[in-house]
Amino acid sequence: MGCGTVEVNNYLHARKAPKISSADFSDAEIETVGPSGNIAGVMFCEKEGFNPLWREVKLADRFDLMIISTKGVSVTAARKLIDCICGNVPLFVLHDFDEDGFKIKGTLERDTRRYQFSGSVAPIDLGLRLEDINGLETEPAAASNVNEAKRRELMKLNGATDAEIQVLLEERVELNAMASDDLVEMVVRKLKAYGLEKVVPDDGLLGKTYKEFHRSNELREKFEELEEEFEETEVAVPKNLRKRVQQILNEHDDLRWDDAVQLVLDGDALDDIREKKVEDRRKSGDFSGEDGEEQEEDDE
Repeated sequence: MGCGTVEVNNYLHARKAPKISSADFSDAEIETVGPSGNIAGVMFCEKEGFNPLWREVKLADRFDLMIISTKGVSVTAARKLIDCICGNVPLFVLHDFDEDGFKIKGTLERDTRRYQFSGSVAPIDLGLRLEDINGLETEPAAASNVNEAKRRELMKLNGATDAEIQVLLEERVELNAMASDDLVEMVVRKLKAYGLEKVVPDDGLLGKTYKEFHRSNELREKFEELEEEFEETEVAVPKNLRKRVQQILNEHDDLRWDDAVQLVLDGDALDDIREKKVEDRRKSGDFSGEDGEEQEEDDE
């Protein structure tokens, strides 16, 4: 999911408790939108370039993590998302060992001109910290027009220790300086040290889910028995099928060609088709158009 204003607002608007969809012609399933029954923690990474690595090692799946990445300092929409979610789940922050890295962590826990938090957020720092950079390639600290006293004050405010500040005034270390395996090992080790565990809901939801999945298995067996006995009716494809599909698409340009074929078969299925398309988008993480209101794009 993107971290633009519209995507975040629609996602937050769609949040709900886990919902069990009972089996009918499809299997029972658990639908989750938002952290409830779904997310054990949130990890903010200042670099979007690591997303393929997280996917490769299945980091989100292994820890039931929501992973948020933006280019550099978090946009206000990301802070709003964290503000709304991290009251009940922990926030972990992964950043470079430099002044900007500590600034990024700071903007996720304290008010700024652009965003004021409605609750209290206490990020858990995954690094890079001073103890993480031994043996890693260092670079000169970025040039700054701010005097040293002010720089020290800001780094202190953002959580850097005196020893770290002394190094940060002259040097910096990027996350990219770590080998991929070492970076993953560090993140996993610190998540385990925190005690982050996968989501397991309360006994009531577990029991209800068990019963629904049991019913689903029984229905599937019955459907398979019926399928073996089913004698398929020979169907003639309408000679003007292409024309009728094109007519439907001309009239309903929000539909796809296969939706149009369904309408040729059942002219009363339009509402059901549209409802299913909305549901499929939501299940795939696309919450656009949830509330039908225009949202302003973030200017940060």
